[in-house]
Amino acid sequence: MLLAHTIEAMVGDKPARVHCNTCKSQHGYKPNPPTATTRQRRARESVGGEPVRPSAKGHPSRYQALLNAKNTAVPKAYSPKDKYEAGDVLEHTTFGRGVATAIKDETKIEVLFEGGSKTLVHGR
Repeated sequence: MLLAHTIEAMVGDKPARVHCNTCKSQHGYKPNPPTATTRQRRARESVGGEPVRPSAKGHPSRYQALLNAKNTAVPKAYSPKDKYEAGDVLEHTTFGRGVATAIKDETKIEVLFEGGSKTLVHGR
């Protein structure tokens, strides 16, 4: 999000330090508006129906291999209330499509997304 800021310090003719008017925090000036990273764009593309591309080395990554081994036509929408098992394909609103790789305990699962592995809650 692009939020209103107040300039607190200048170096020459450029802002150096700003104060966020929304959360009242201070941070260095960021001259460019926030944009999606390449990894986030790729995750959205793979979720949007485009095929998952192989890694630069020419062989599929672990993430791609797990997705190819599973039926990903209808992934389960992730909800912390639902229970999952290893091998389930999930669709997360922030991280995109992922594969549950391990059950850590009764309330946590390890899910491998294109951007990396995340620990998520389940069965709550």
